[in-house]
Amino acid sequence: MLRRQITRLERARGRGEGRADPAAAEELAGVPVRDIAPAAGRAAPMSAFRAGRAAKAWAGAETAAIPFGHPEVDAATAGLRRGALHDVSPAGAPDMAAATGFALACAGRLLSAAGRGSLWLWVRAEMAGREAGEPYGPGLAAFGLDPSRLVAVTAANTADVLRAAEEGLAARAFAAVLIEPFGDDRHLDLTACRRLSLIADGGRSTGILLRTGGVPGPTSAVTRWCVAAAPSSGGPHPGNPVFAAELARNRLGPVGAWMMEWRIDEQSFRAPRLRHRAEASGSLAIPLSGRLAAASGDRSSRPAGPAAVVPFRVR
Repeated sequence: MLRRQITRLERARGRGEGRADPAAAEELAGVPVRDIAPAAGRAAPMSAFRAGRAAKAWAGAETAAIPFGHPEVDAATAGLRRGALHDVSPAGAPDMAAATGFALACAGRLLSAAGRGSLWLWVRAEMAGREAGEPYGPGLAAFGLDPSRLVAVTAANTADVLRAAEEGLAARAFAAVLIEPFGDDRHLDLTACRRLSLIADGGRSTGILLRTGGVPGPTSAVTRWCVAAAPSSGGPHPGNPVFAAELARNRLGPVGAWMMEWRIDEQSFRAPRLRHRAEASGSLAIPLSGRLAAASGDRSSRPAGPAAVVPFRVR
């Protein structure tokens, strides 16, 4: 069903698959990606990717990496690689929103590089929407994602999420495929990650596996990011989102940890300005601790002055 809808979208936008390798297209056309076992007299759909023919079909600028904009991160990763699978997980339960924002920022970089008219797919479990909230248009736009180009799929369980994600990656119609299951599920194992990696490898679509509601398990992704929330560098005013991002796995280079600020105006990452962040934390910490101490119930009563806190009286 999803593949038929994608085909109609591509025809409506005047897109064709003329650049695809004929052998790979013939082998994949009409064959569900979830069917691993080869049929009689026919190779399995995955063999096209294992043989590297899909990589030849989409070789060129569309498989090049996209710079994050953060010099140190770009030096370690050579940019966000397209035609691959990337893994993003929160550092803890309070960091679910931060991990989602980081994954959306990466998807925004991919969509910007793909050009106008490109589509992006968000496949998420129904429980993920209940726990983390539903997509919000202005919030998506802040990460460079056009809501009008979003194809959203809600699935009942992890197995359906993976099935829809495989079809979305194999269709090669999306600049980014955001895959968000929820919870620790036996279906999200190393085999499932390898399937997603094989489909995305060298293709036109890039997969981002967002594990907001589960413990990070084994993965075959090119990179694995562990993301936590960090103070903004806007001082006393609202600033750009800042992520404490740890690159725990990197198949193409070294690992490391960086503070990454998302520049909403420029739609890219950068190193945060530490001076502003220090001023903001210092201006808030001292008055806050003083007010809390003055409000203790065992303190003697003091005359209330301007902006003073009247202590609680113990009877």
